[in-house]
Amino acid sequence: MKPMKRTIWMATLMTSLLTLQMATPALAQPTPPPAAQAVTIKAGNGQFGEDNGPAHSASFRSPMGIALHPDGSVYIADTKSHMIRKLFQESLSTYAGFTFSEDASGYPVGTLYDGSAKLSVFQDPQGLALDASGNLYVADTGNHSVRKITAQGVTTIAGDGVMGSRDGKIGSEARLHSPADVAVASDGTVYVADTLNHVIRKIAAGGKVTTLNSPSTRVVELSPGNVEPAGDFQDGPLATAKFNEPSGICIDAKGNLYVSDTGNQRIRYIDLHLQTVSTVAGITTTKYEPNSLYMTGGYTDGAAAAAQFQYPRGLALTAEGGLVIADSQNRAIRYLHAGKVTTLSPAQSAASTTATPTSPFQLPVDVAVDATGAIWVVDAFGNTVLQLPPK
Repeated sequence: MKPMKRTIWMATLMTSLLTLQMATPALAQPTPPPAAQAVTIKAGNGQFGEDNGPAHSASFRSPMGIALHPDGSVYIADTKSHMIRKLFQESLSTYAGFTFSEDASGYPVGTLYDGSAKLSVFQDPQGLALDASGNLYVADTGNHSVRKITAQGVTTIAGDGVMGSRDGKIGSEARLHSPADVAVASDGTVYVADTLNHVIRKIAAGGKVTTLNSPSTRVVELSPGNVEPAGDFQDGPLATAKFNEPSGICIDAKGNLYVSDTGNQRIRYIDLHLQTVSTVAGITTTKYEPNSLYMTGGYTDGAAAAAQFQYPRGLALTAEGGLVIADSQNRAIRYLHAGKVTTLSPAQSAASTTATPTSPFQLPVDVAVDATGAIWVVDAFGNTVLQLPPK
């Protein structure tokens, strides 16, 4: 596969994150959200760094993923620090990864290296998921791989650090392209949002890697003579379904998958028993504008089929079977339940269901729901982890 020249949203996001933080190495303390919204900061002082210690004085570099352990531990993918951090009893520590090198500006450099947790190295890790045994899986985006952290250390279970699109009988034979999220089934199967391949991959318990849906063949002309590959949209049989930069994935109680189809501004559902893909939220009548990489997004609550999103990313399920959505560029946390989409925070404007409201978030990219029903939010631009109360 030739290197992609086109400016994709995720690459633009990551570049913008780093550029923003480099330009402002000591950001001000985040402004507390309005009390009526009851959003609290659980970790991060808003500055760009990798300081450990008391949660509210610790720092992150563009965190992008979160996973909650039943023992109260909170794992956070500290993306631009190339580390996995652990929040426990209001203290932040480094769980896996270390800074082995810095660039000319003094910022950490990532690479792919397995070994003990404290001596392993990641590159732009994003999505996280825990299995029933408490092992942590990492979508190691910049390494185009999926990693697994156990008590024995870190191993690579899919990918070899090289960008590509290839299945394999074992994980080391497979190649991925910037995977952004992972989900683990009760039988140990790992599902991967292989974002820039525009597909969902499956890693069987034995290590075999397969592709579940059809890769996109759509191309767009970004400028005269500059033709680049892009994602596509198609519901129906799983084998022929198409996605556009899927970047969030989670498993429901039936063992089926919800997917944030980020470039299509939709939430999709993969029924693994029926082998079908359907759109469960987002307007399906929208078409691509000429020479556009992505569908046009928006902000609308209401009936799921008429709802609008703006680059939805992380997903999490509630006890009642509802779906929490990090609607990143709307700077909102949305909720899909019983065929309706609502905004959990910030409070919706009483004057309109379509006006983007004032938000306590800068760029919410991932969510998780704990045993009490409280919603944890990772804010990549804010360099914080926040919490909304139970619904």
